[in-house]
Amino acid sequence: MDQGSLANLIVVTVAIAVAAALPALLPRLPLPGAVLEIILGAIVGPHILGLAYPDAIVDFLSDFGLGMLFLMAGFEMDLAALRGRPIRNAAMGWVISAGIALYAVLLLVAVGLAQALVLTTLALCTTTIGLLIPILRDSQLIEPPYGPMALAAGAVGEAAPLFILPLALAHQGGAEPQALIMVAFAMCAAFAVMLASHVSRGSFAAIVARTMGTSGQLPMRLAICLLILFIVLSHRFEIDLVLGAFVAGAVVRAALPAQQREAMAVRLDGIGSGFLVPIFFLTSGMRLNIGPLFNDPTALAMIAVYALIMLAGRGIPALLLYARDLSRDQTVALALHSSTQLPLVVAIAGIAAQRGHIPGNQAAALVAAAVVTVMIFPTLAALVLRKPASS
Repeated sequence: MDQGSLANLIVVTVAIAVAAALPALLPRLPLPGAVLEIILGAIVGPHILGLAYPDAIVDFLSDFGLGMLFLMAGFEMDLAALRGRPIRNAAMGWVISAGIALYAVLLLVAVGLAQALVLTTLALCTTTIGLLIPILRDSQLIEPPYGPMALAAGAVGEAAPLFILPLALAHQGGAEPQALIMVAFAMCAAFAVMLASHVSRGSFAAIVARTMGTSGQLPMRLAICLLILFIVLSHRFEIDLVLGAFVAGAVVRAALPAQQREAMAVRLDGIGSGFLVPIFFLTSGMRLNIGPLFNDPTALAMIAVYALIMLAGRGIPALLLYARDLSRDQTVALALHSSTQLPLVVAIAGIAAQRGHIPGNQAAALVAAAVVTVMIFPTLAALVLRKPASS
């Protein structure tokens, strides 16, 4: 490793520690960890201080962190708890969200304020289950009736764009083969989950229980192996790695006995949130060139426009669909939680910018808008739920 790469890795490691230390030292700091990591990445990155840059080592760790983030999201998918009205409302809500976002982006494209119609639409109609779960747990909202509704909305809001993203990225003239590949991949994924659910019984359950707490960490090593295999499979068939990682997480959950899932979640969170995922967010911040946004009033205004589209696209369906299931305040809170976006926006905007589908200022505005949703919407939801209950 040359001296430049070594110094680069040191800066990234220190930034990870600082991002964790700030909330510990300043508990009232209203910034989630992912937002701090993006901000610190932008500060130490090549566009501001120039202390760090995305080299080959950091890029590899960043890709691994992105995969781990979506493996953790897939692992949190508890289909048994979400079936029925939660998943039906979530699916219908996402279809409405996609329609609202598509209409808004059509207008932006028509007036020359946006490019890449489908990719931009997908970025604007996501929900981050990975960030919602700790928020709901800390606020004691994970239990019914609110928890399943919010988790289903987050799961569909993250999974649906993931399945459409590879089609949107398909090469011109290759959409039909890519569609067939996606159908085959979905069938293989469903089969893998069903097969894993059968494996979770019998002798494998005993092996998992015996090795979960040993130094060998066999279940954790199998999960990492499965993550890498699905990522390789995704690259082989030109499917974005986030989809392969998401499916890998669902397979890992299905393969584990129910009583071992909490222990596995703790281990995944340790290596993911403690090391790999922060590198993804830091690297995303390094790639952000926010300077041109402040020199371009139009680009700066687009941050607010994108944030409002995210709120309208994900919030309006929640207000329409959940009145029967939740109180008025809970429905408003769910609209705000559903509008909270970040990881998938970062991924879509980064991929689109790297492949030349959107300009850098549009990618930066999309990510900045998602950061705004994480900073503001969960806080507003918490304030709404602290009010006296409404009927």
